Amino acid sequence: MYRQSWTLKKVIYYISYRILFKHLPGDLPVFGILFQFFRRIICRPLFKEAAQIISIGQGVDFDNGCNVVLKEYANIGSYCSLGGNHGMITIGKHVMMGAHCTIISQNHKYIEPEGYRGFDGKDIVIREYAWIGDKVIILPGVTIGKHAIIGAGTVVPKDIPDYAIAVGNPAVVKKFRNEKVVKEDLCQKQKS
Repeated sequence: MYRQSWTLKKVIYYISYRILFKHLPGDLPVFGILFQFFRRIICRPLFKEAAQIISIGQGVDFDNGCNVVLKEYANIGSYCSLGGNHGMITIGKHVMMGAHCTIISQNHKYIEPEGYRGFDGKDIVIREYAWIGDKVIILPGVTIGKHAIIGAGTVVPKDIPDYAIAVGNPAVVKKFRNEKVVKEDLCQKQKS
C-alpha cells in the first residue's frame, strides 16, 4: 500500500483541490487555460511523480495521489477516476485520455470461508502516446502498449500490445496501427 507523506503544504493543496480547483471548468475562454494551470500546480505535489507539463481535466478524482506517476505531457481527461492506492498508476509521455475513464489499481481480497481480507493491488502502466477513449475502464495489473488506441467504452482486463487498436468488453485487439506511418507522423510533428 502506498501512503501519502503529508506536509502542511500538501494538506492545503489537497483541500484546495477538493473544494475549489477540481470543479473549475477548463473550457471557458481565457479563464479555462488559467484554471488548468492552477490545477496542474495544485496536483503536482500530491502525485508520487509528475512532470513539469501535465494536464488534469475538470472533476478528476484520485484518492490522495501517492501512487500516481505522470510523465511529460500526460493528460488525464475530465471526470476521470484513478482509484486505489495499493498499486502504482503510471501514465506515460503524451498519453491522451478521454472523459469519464476509470483506472482501478486494486481489488478486494476474498478468501473462503473468512470472506473479505483487505485489498490486493497491481500496478497499471499506460505507455507513451497511447490514446484512451471516453468511458474506458482499466483494471488492475494492465499494461497498455506504446501508441495503442483503446476505443470508447472499452473494459481492459489484460495487457494491450504496442500499436494495437482494442475495443469491446472485454477488450479485443481488432487490428494494429502501421508502426512506420506512426513514426513518420511523429517525426513531422517534432520538426514543425
